[in-house]
Amino acid sequence: MTFAIPTSPARALDALGPAGRRRAAASASSLFASDVSVPSPALDPVPVVLGPEEWEELSAGLVQRARLLDALHADLYGPRTVLSSDVAPAAALLADPAYLRTATSIPSRGGTRLLALGCTVQRAADGGWQVLADHTDVPDGAGVALELRRALSRSAPELYSSTALRRLHPFMDGMRAALHQRSRADGRAGRAVVLTDSTDPLRAFDHHWIANLLGAPVVSVTDLRTGSGSLSLRLPGADPDPGDGIDALVRLVPSALLDPLDLGPTPLGGVTGLVEAARCGDVEVLNPLGAGILENPALARALPDLCRQLLHEDLLLRPAEDDPADPATAPGAAPPSTAPSLDPAGGDALVERPVRLQLLVMAGADGFEVMPGGVARTADASPETLKDVWVAVPPSSSAGAETHDGAGTTGASRTGGADAVTGLSPYPAMTRSVGSDLFWFGRYLERVDSTARLLRTVLDSTNDLSAETGRAPHTALAVLLEATTDVTTTFPGFHTIDVHDTGAVRDEIRSLLHDTGRPGSLAQSFAALAHTTRGLRDLVSDSVWPSISRMRGRIRALGGADEPLEQGLTDMVDGCLALSGAVADSMPRDLGWDLTETGRRIERTSALLALLKAALGGRRSAAAEARVTAAVVAITESGATYRRTYHAAVQPELLLELLIGDATLPRSLAFQLDRLGAVLDRLPERTPAVELRAPLTALRSRVGAWQPRELLTPRDEEPGSPTGLVAEAGAAMESVRELSTALENRFFRASESTSPWGFDDV
Repeated sequence: MTFAIPTSPARALDALGPAGRRRAAASASSLFASDVSVPSPALDPVPVVLGPEEWEELSAGLVQRARLLDALHADLYGPRTVLSSDVAPAAALLADPAYLRTATSIPSRGGTRLLALGCTVQRAADGGWQVLADHTDVPDGAGVALELRRALSRSAPELYSSTALRRLHPFMDGMRAALHQRSRADGRAGRAVVLTDSTDPLRAFDHHWIANLLGAPVVSVTDLRTGSGSLSLRLPGADPDPGDGIDALVRLVPSALLDPLDLGPTPLGGVTGLVEAARCGDVEVLNPLGAGILENPALARALPDLCRQLLHEDLLLRPAEDDPADPATAPGAAPPSTAPSLDPAGGDALVERPVRLQLLVMAGADGFEVMPGGVARTADASPETLKDVWVAVPPSSSAGAETHDGAGTTGASRTGGADAVTGLSPYPAMTRSVGSDLFWFGRYLERVDSTARLLRTVLDSTNDLSAETGRAPHTALAVLLEATTDVTTTFPGFHTIDVHDTGAVRDEIRSLLHDTGRPGSLAQSFAALAHTTRGLRDLVSDSVWPSISRMRGRIRALGGADEPLEQGLTDMVDGCLALSGAVADSMPRDLGWDLTETGRRIERTSALLALLKAALGGRRSAAAEARVTAAVVAITESGATYRRTYHAAVQPELLLELLIGDATLPRSLAFQLDRLGAVLDRLPERTPAVELRAPLTALRSRVGAWQPRELLTPRDEEPGSPTGLVAEAGAAMESVRELSTALENRFFRASESTSPWGFDDV
């Protein structure tokens, strides 16, 4: 069985040409990965198109399957009548660890127990549909499907706009309204959250997209607490009150990992008492606990008979005849359906490749409904690619095709009334884990920016100073290289390298650029930034992802032997500026913004103090000092302000005065401390916390008393002897560390006091 391409998409695909096809193939794949070391899945721009008739056949079968599995779950965790019949594989079900006996008798609020069902299907040789696998415990795929659709619509707009197909956002709008209506409790607006803890980048991407589409915040197990049969959120800094209760928990974590009290110890720790809270009825878990039993292979083979027993209908979609894990290679298996695809060997010709469709069924206000699209995965020996699934509409009908998949459409004509009925109350400002991610997002963004600026200037200075002769250039070069090690804390680094050995210097710089396993390197800091940003997909604007994608590409390219490093670092700085702008223009000025701003100001303060201490903490000859000071000006972007302020050649004392006390300069210490004070005053506290104010007060007092000339006075007459700046900057950095620790202890959970994705040098 071959899926066809309608005439108009085929013409549009030809119109793209080779360059357009490559652009479409690469447009979304870089968005899925969150780490420079994780390869992104490939995107095939040729969609799988299902005609109206075959979609009606397939969707009817999927809805019936969802009804059947929903009835089975209600029976297996209720009266268990099917276990006493000759139809159900009772022995296999009772022996399956996915059958959670402690989850019996848990009530359900809606007309269905299942919220979602994922199905992997394919066409058999006789043209009928086969179900290869059901995904009931952790159904996913909606987020990836939306991203594929959006990437293809933007990369190939002619292909997209020339085809009458059913859009995806109206479906998700309806599901969101149904979820909010279902989570209502006692006549009040309910609160739903999405629980996820996936370490796989693609699944984590999908889960955060799903949360975004459902309009519910993402939480982790450590954000939740139970008590008196209820489930509530742990909020930053304060104990939750009764208003922080959760009415619906959409879980994207396997059932067995959720409650160590009733289900046994888990690697995630779980939420102690969650099963009891669900049994009390104050919170509904979706999909319900124990839904993984519906994926039992023996149960799948018995579904035709069970369908007749429970629904009094013939099963429309038959299960796979052989091993559902690999039907293409099992003995006697029917050959899978194929679809036109780009040739994986290269070139622009279309070839037929076997595909499997991953589709999603969700419970709406009037029963189950199938998302009109999904993800197709190639299933041959070549590398797997992802394909969008399009559902064509009849030529005489425009239903479902009039709403464009984009940020400006919500399908209001279909779901606006339902959304209006829900009357949702606002969610709490932030959970502890999300607050921690926002704090570290700000820190990692600044860390990448400051490291890229430092390395770019050091590279430029190395190129210039290496070509000069004399003692002063050699001294200045040694100071700048050792300062690079001190600021990035990548010891021993340049402290053990001869600055005359240009090869060793270049190798160390390349290691700082692309070694993701080296804490403090640019690559490691960016990997931490990208990983943290991935956890904020439901909070940050879509405009951040192109910047992340471009920066990831530059980091990977910096590892090449022939790559111009200076231009690559300039691109990284530009990426940080674009990312900062995207965040500043899209993030609400609420607690999330304040936590991000706090992280940025703490990191920038620490980096500036470390730079001043390392670069200006020893007196050298006037010629060497001039070169080092000029490099500090370039790193801190203070040259224009310095020239307008002093109308003089760059001098260490004047530069230090500017970087310490000019509150109008965005990279000065005074500017950072003013912003930190303003942010701390806005943080949610019943009373001002002494442990937060004391370090900042001490830091302000110390910095306010600094006199540049005194700071730069050496302790003795020996060349290179340390100045007073070394001790003063060190003490100031200790105050910054105390402030950072106090913030984390007060507002974030203890397990996240030190980020696992990088080093904490403050």
